[in-house]
Amino acid sequence: MPAEIPLPRLLRRPLLWVLILGAVLTYAVIAFVDTPVEVLPQFDYPQVSVTAHLPGTTATELEHLVVNPLESQILALTGLRSVHSTMGSGTVEIDVRFGKDSNAQADLQAINGAIDRARGELPTQVHPLAEIMGNAINEVADYAAEIPAGIAAARVQRAVQANIVPALRALPGVQFVYTFGAGNEALWIQPRLGAMRRYGIGIDTIVQAVKAQVLLAPGGYLSLGHNDVLIEARNLPTRIARLRQVPVATPQGPVPLTALARIVRAGVPIHNAVSLDGHPSVALTVFKQPHASTLAVTRAVQAALEASQPQLPAGVHWVRIYDQGYIVGMVGRDLGRNLLIGAALAVLLLFWVLGAGRGIVVLALAIPLSLALGIAALHLMGHDLNLMTLGALSVAVGLLADDAIIVLESIYHCWERGDAHWQGILNGVRSIAIPDVTGTLTNVAIYVPLLFVGGLVGLFFIPFSLAMILALLASLLVSLCFIPLGLGFIGARPSAGSRSGQHLLEWLQRANQKLFHWVARAPRLSLGITFAVLLVSLVGLVLVPIDFLPLPNEGTLLESFTLAPGASLLESRIAVQNITTRLLADPAVAHVDARIGSGASTTYTEPAWAGEIQVTLKPGVNVNALDAIGQRIQRESQLPGVQLSVDTPTIERVGESLSGLPQPFVIRVFGSRIPELRRIAGEITARLKRIPALADVFDNDGYPVTQLQIEPRSAALALHRLTPAALYAQLDPLIDGQVISRVPQGNVPLDLYVRLADAPHRSVADLSALPIRTAGGWTPLDQLARLQLVQTPNQIRHIAGARALDILATPTGPLGSTDAAARRALAGLRLPAGYRIGFGGLAAELEQAALGLLLAGAAAFAIMVGILLLQFDGLLIPGILLLEIPLALTGGTVALVISGVGLNAMGMVGFLTLVGIGLRHSIVLLDRVRHNEAAGMPVDDAVHEAIRIRFRPIVLTALTAMLGMLPTALGLGQGAAPEQGLAVVILGGLAWSAVRSTNLIPALYLHWRHRQLARQQSG
Repeated sequence: MPAEIPLPRLLRRPLLWVLILGAVLTYAVIAFVDTPVEVLPQFDYPQVSVTAHLPGTTATELEHLVVNPLESQILALTGLRSVHSTMGSGTVEIDVRFGKDSNAQADLQAINGAIDRARGELPTQVHPLAEIMGNAINEVADYAAEIPAGIAAARVQRAVQANIVPALRALPGVQFVYTFGAGNEALWIQPRLGAMRRYGIGIDTIVQAVKAQVLLAPGGYLSLGHNDVLIEARNLPTRIARLRQVPVATPQGPVPLTALARIVRAGVPIHNAVSLDGHPSVALTVFKQPHASTLAVTRAVQAALEASQPQLPAGVHWVRIYDQGYIVGMVGRDLGRNLLIGAALAVLLLFWVLGAGRGIVVLALAIPLSLALGIAALHLMGHDLNLMTLGALSVAVGLLADDAIIVLESIYHCWERGDAHWQGILNGVRSIAIPDVTGTLTNVAIYVPLLFVGGLVGLFFIPFSLAMILALLASLLVSLCFIPLGLGFIGARPSAGSRSGQHLLEWLQRANQKLFHWVARAPRLSLGITFAVLLVSLVGLVLVPIDFLPLPNEGTLLESFTLAPGASLLESRIAVQNITTRLLADPAVAHVDARIGSGASTTYTEPAWAGEIQVTLKPGVNVNALDAIGQRIQRESQLPGVQLSVDTPTIERVGESLSGLPQPFVIRVFGSRIPELRRIAGEITARLKRIPALADVFDNDGYPVTQLQIEPRSAALALHRLTPAALYAQLDPLIDGQVISRVPQGNVPLDLYVRLADAPHRSVADLSALPIRTAGGWTPLDQLARLQLVQTPNQIRHIAGARALDILATPTGPLGSTDAAARRALAGLRLPAGYRIGFGGLAAELEQAALGLLLAGAAAFAIMVGILLLQFDGLLIPGILLLEIPLALTGGTVALVISGVGLNAMGMVGFLTLVGIGLRHSIVLLDRVRHNEAAGMPVDDAVHEAIRIRFRPIVLTALTAMLGMLPTALGLGQGAAPEQGLAVVILGGLAWSAVRSTNLIPALYLHWRHRQLARQQSG
């Protein structure tokens, strides 16, 4: 290295830089191996959902028994933004939202503390579970047991709980394992009412007799020789034969239990169901830890289930219904392959055009090095690789070569001018460093606003923006450090390139010169034509299909169904059986797994009239046919009175994950009495339906369902010396059922359960005649209590502890004007004292998010303008460069319209990328123009020379970036399907940017610069 270049001796040693590069690459490899690949970013939103189950309980009972105790503790927490509770049909869900700057893990700990403080007031069988919002996307594996005829589902479920669930919970990365579909296996005592009357005993006597037989207690210890021997008192009836002989005291003397009841080994009755291909089944659902690798977890689960097959009853085997690892592997494999193919194509282009010299080798290494640095930085900041971050890196593959090519071309130009080796490198870096840094910073400034966007948008696009920013900064670092040092240390010189490649560049340059001469003669007309094309392309977007987040074929479709509120479990079973039969006849369907209602051990909250059907597709189903299959499945499932919706499991679970977020449009009615709330809600609904901008007005809260109410007669109870509690003590075991005791049997306890065998199928008349043991003998229930069918709300909501009903609607116009129209419609509404209405929904959320985005965007725009003003004197060049912002949209919109590829959220972000690309190309060219003018060139010569010198790097960067995106734009691989719209936008925008920045932008500068000089001369 020449002495005239001031550089410390230590920094002149190649070994030092090799060691630094080796350390960086080593960390990058470790980061790449340790960084899991996922479908979507991990939701880390400051909202916690609490779910609880108390089967067979009405909304009003849940409100008193579960919701009020929990809310009293939760509402005392600090930092709350909202508390929204929904209760009905035996389930409770409380969504607790904290301030935006809160920590989700700390919030979860606070909620769990509140639950612990409330436990003393909750029923003993209620076990609330709290989880951070977004956990539904961590449901990574669903299996169903195929059970032969003659084997009870409860037996299978017990085997799974005893042997398989513990093994799965022990796997690294597993958070929850749910198994459901049958009640816990039990020794079911089914009383015979006739025998009880004959022997003159009530059900409470049977319960006490069985409880008295269960004994497991310590008895101290004995010192025997050298050992202390512990004493255990044990009497555990775990066999039907032994339980039958339990003595029950009667007025005639003790009789065996078998004389009073039938005893069977069966599952405890539940109010939900699971079926596989129309037959009873047991479901197994696995949730992973939030930051665990989906692929690692699903593979370990699959291996564990295969190894556990001998632990299941003979003939039972697992059917894999859903495996998120399938789509994760597909996305990672296809996008990763496209990244490699795109990078290889870009490198081959560089070798073809620029030759196979040492400098091109350094340039080729810059692309993977920049990617490695970007991935390492993502890992360091705790982000994984997913559709968003992989999409950003896919875009970055071509853009990463942008900085490197510009620096390389600048150095080559200095060498071709005659500069010495290191001097040419130094001069080349000096001449390009400022525009290179400016171009990168303006690109970075474009993504900065998305880092400050909250809510749903922020959940998805903060990872994308961060990945783009890190990749761009890594590219800048590589271009200004690795490229010049690499060229210097290996003694690179300019290479001629292939003859065909040079001919291509020369042909393109000649064509561009002709186009520039035409544009320069009519710059304003050219600008008008450009804006006209932009407007036409924007209008053409109405022909482009739009989807927020399309996902590739997951091998499974998920169909949600809902019957009328209050529909029986039997009705739901019949409907699901009909749907299953139809679906199994579809040639694309392999299995149909249905879940009706919600197991008490799960976080699902659907009632017995709703649930999910997972449709497993046969292998080889074409991804392009997925939409058509989904529509066909929905048609095949149509039944009167059943509402259906079909989507991919991931999209459905994203919806479940975000279910606590506000609906687009909500009006809430607050008050104390449900009937009055329903009346007010009905009047509001009628008024809202007259607003043209509101569709699908939905008022389902508090919908009346039938309840049989038993109200004790005080006088009759006093006459028979009974209390209401004593009456309930006889009713509860007979009708609702009661677990008398749980006795150990292996590692899963066995329930001793009592209930009438036909309890749910008795009529109101049968229940009225139910004999109750009283002091004087036996008395029919209807003489002791009043039985009447009454209306009760299907569900109740609480907002911050206050009773409320929600009226939902779908706005078809701007939220602001729709909200104003609704307020006008309700202006004359008269409310009773103590009742009020409130406007909820996304309007306020969106206003706040839009304000934040507007402020962040204004700040980013100011930063961008400031950067341009610092680099360029005056307002002329910054003003021209700011035209890039609207003009950058043209190429992407035209490409979408021509290709017919759908526009999704990823494609929308691609337009931001095009703005940055256009700015960078134009900055590099106009910086050269100003440099030439400062050197004394006339303005026309300065512009022509800048186009000639900068044309090659601009075209090469555009071509390499286009080749980098080409595999994904062509739809190569099913896993790359969500990124196709993004790739098409970038591909079309890159081509348009190269043409625009080497023609329209310099032509506009030439036109306005002449006018500026003319004014200066005349002044």
